[in-house]
Amino acid sequence: MRVIHKDSGKILATFTKNLSDMKLMIFLAVLLSVFTACETPKKVVSDDTIISITHGTNFGHCRGYCRKEVVFSEDQMLYVESGVDPAATPVKTKKFDNSLKEWSKLVDPLDLKKFNNMKESYGCPDCADGGSEYIEIKTMKGTKRVTIEYGTAFPDLEPLLTELRSQRKKIEE
Repeated sequence: MRVIHKDSGKILATFTKNLSDMKLMIFLAVLLSVFTACETPKKVVSDDTIISITHGTNFGHCRGYCRKEVVFSEDQMLYVESGVDPAATPVKTKKFDNSLKEWSKLVDPLDLKKFNNMKESYGCPDCADGGSEYIEIKTMKGTKRVTIEYGTAFPDLEPLLTELRSQRKKIEE
């Protein structure tokens, strides 16, 4: 003889509803994971990732705007002019958008290891007010600056030096 529980219909209905709810929950979890997995990948950052490259000039014994520099980053360029006397020559700044193409012209050919192994100064920068010129590279690891005599050719800094001078000249015009 077979015994049927009096609430077996309710149990079966509850089980079916719970199974249906579980399927819905699994479906929503899968759907959620698909949408969150499509997120834009984050840029990989290492110690050698270049944050900015600064190119500047300085004339220590001049009047007026004797210091000029351009700070290049991946998305912008900041041009700064200053002088010895802040009252007479207040700091001037201008911001420009930078393109990935222009940024790549600076960073792609750069041998960062070679640059980091260079001395801090070459020749006699700003001697007899001949002026100085510098390149400063800021990475996740730190900052390194190399200073040379203004306007001189310096093969160890090429092709970066020529590109920096060219881009700075465009901004100054």
